[in-house]
This record gives sequence, structure tokens and C-alpha cells, in this order.
Amino acid sequence: MVAPTVIPNVPVLGESSHRHVLYQHFVVPLEDLPQTIGKSFSTLYGRITQAGVIPAGPPFVIYHNMAAPWDIDVCAPVATPLTPAPEFEVKEFPSTRIVSLLHVGPYETIGAAYDAVDAYIKAQSLTPTGPPREIYLSPPSTPPSETRTVIEWPIA
Repeated sequence: MVAPTVIPNVPVLGESSHRHVLYQHFVVPLEDLPQTIGKSFSTLYGRITQAGVIPAGPPFVIYHNMAAPWDIDVCAPVATPLTPAPEFEVKEFPSTRIVSLLHVGPYETIGAAYDAVDAYIKAQSLTPTGPPREIYLSPPSTPPSETRTVIEWPIA
């Protein structure tokens, strides 16, 4: 099953596509989370440009835990694998089943989206197989009320 082109603002069962990503891993306190992610995206896309590789989709963050200190991977999908510089790593994600949901609004209200995805997973008796991801569809200049973020949670 392939995820829909337009993700609705209710949880849906789908499939994520196969991805190669360049990423950086961080463990950071909540107050440093936004600037760490922003700086890392800038650094990652600078490396991608320097390597002459084509980006392959919107950036995302994997949240290994959802509390401080935040254990995260800041990811930039690439069309082809590349040799990372020492401060980066490369990871390949196979396609997998997911539950996804589009959140439109400020990041401060995204908790309700996670609650909806978690409730759907439980109601459907699904089992998470990895940490959730936030896929950022909006550029940083987007007004908070219009910011579009997809929650994607791998499931068995």
C-alpha cells in the first residue's frame, strides 16, 4: 500500500518509500532543539550541494525519545548515497508500513497529532517498529499557523 500523495489530517495506514539519507545525530535539551535542527539542516544541505548530490525529498527528524534530553537524527534524503564527511553519517531506510498524519499549525501544538497517531496504532492493534519521524514540508519562513509537518510512525 502506497501512502497517499496528500496526507490527510487524520491518521492513515500507508507505506514510506525507500530512502537514502545523510544525517547527524544529537542529544540536546529542549531549549536547544529548534536551533540544533535548523543549524543541522543548513550543514547537511551544504554538504549535499558540495558533494554534487541531488536532494530527494523533504528533510525530517527521527525522534528516538520524546523527552529531554532529546535523542534525534536530523536527516536529509538524497537521490544517491554519498561518502559522508566525519561529522555526518549515511543511512538507508527500506520502504516500510507506516501510520502517518499531516499536522498543520505551530510546532507547539504537534503533540495532539502524535496523540492521534498513537491512538490509531493502538485502536488498530498495530505495533510500532521504530521511532517516529517528523517530515517538514514547509520552509522556515512559513507562518506558524500554516506550517505543514507529517508525522510518520513505522509499524509492523
